[in-house]
Order: sequence, then structure tokens, then C-alpha cells
Amino acid sequence: MADDLKSRRISPGLRIVLFLSLAANLAIAGVVAGFVLTGGPGKPPPRNPRDAVAPYTQALTRDDRRALGRQLFAEMRKEGTREDLRARARAEYREALEALRAEPFDPAGFAEVLARQNERAAERQQRGQDILVSHVAAMSPEDRAGFADRVAAALERGDRDRK
Repeated sequence: MADDLKSRRISPGLRIVLFLSLAANLAIAGVVAGFVLTGGPGKPPPRNPRDAVAPYTQALTRDDRRALGRQLFAEMRKEGTREDLRARARAEYREALEALRAEPFDPAGFAEVLARQNERAAERQQRGQDILVSHVAAMSPEDRAGFADRVAAALERGDRDRK
């Protein structure tokens, strides 16, 4: 019986070959999945809806981005400390996980958790937009024109990158 076990063992060389074969198959599967998800070679990946604000934030100076970020975080702190906000987000994700694992599955309950998460994200996005509008409104006409030029340049860079 001991001889049977020894004869069934895979040699180290064969193990390496099998491992390399598995790695190659996973790499090929990854490439195929990438083509399927992006639409094929030469096509850009789909845009994230949050990318709409990217040209504006890229056009801000580094100091302005920092100042607006501090202002946004100060607004968020009105809802509670950073730890409170993280705890609330974790609780919602735990609630979503419970809904996903529940039998029978309750689509309405899961949708309600997602709706609350989306609502909170939309509120944050609106706050950021309000802060940006106030910042631009306080600019001189010259500064606003420079900002517009930088937004146009960011859009042009984005279009070039997507081609």
C-alpha cells in the first residue's frame, strides 16, 4: 500500500508545469474578460458617472483642491465624527450583507439599503458641488477665465486619453 501512495505522488517538475498551465489559463481568462468588459481593443472603458466632476477638480489649483476638500470634510463633520460616519457606513454594509444572505431573499429590503447609501452619496456630491459653485462665484473674472481654460485643457486631455 505504501508503494501505491508513492507511485501516485506528483513529481515536483509536473507540479510546476501544472501551476504554470493554471497561471496561463487565468491570464488568458483575464484578457478575455477585459476585452468583453471594455468592448475590445482600442475602446475606452466605460466612464464612471463620478468622472463628470473630474475636469473641474483637475482644473483647480492644488491649494484650491485642498481648501475645498477641507471645507467639504468640515461640512461632513456636522453629521458626526469621521468614526461615526464610518460606523454608519459599515452598519449599512452589514445590513446589505444580511439582506443578501437572507432566505428567502428580500429584494425590496436590499433595494432600500442601496437607496439609503445612494442618497447619502448624492447628498455628499451635492455638498461638493455647492462648495465648488461658491468657490467659482468668488473668483475674479480673470481667475474664472483661467479656470475655464484649465477645464477645457482637462477635457481635451480626457478626450485624447479615451481615443
